[in-house]
Amino acid sequence: MTDRTRDEIARILKDNTRSKADRVDELLRMREDARALQRAATESPMGNETPDSSGLRDIDRALERLGHSDLTEAEENSAATL
Repeated sequence: MTDRTRDEIARILKDNTRSKADRVDELLRMREDARALQRAATESPMGNETPDSSGLRDIDRALERLGHSDLTEAEENSAATL
């Protein structure tokens, strides 16, 4: 999934036809999906998703490049945080 995720991130970052806010929103949706996959993988006995394979770190880096660093304290301290 990482190569596909990286390609999608690159496409979003390079898309200057959309506002920065629109690009951040799309990356945040991707982040939510990646976190959901991680949670599902940890609940499955066959799960093998890691932060690297889910693309979550790449998405977070892309958000930082766009100037978005608003991870809420509640999310950072949540029991569901992986």
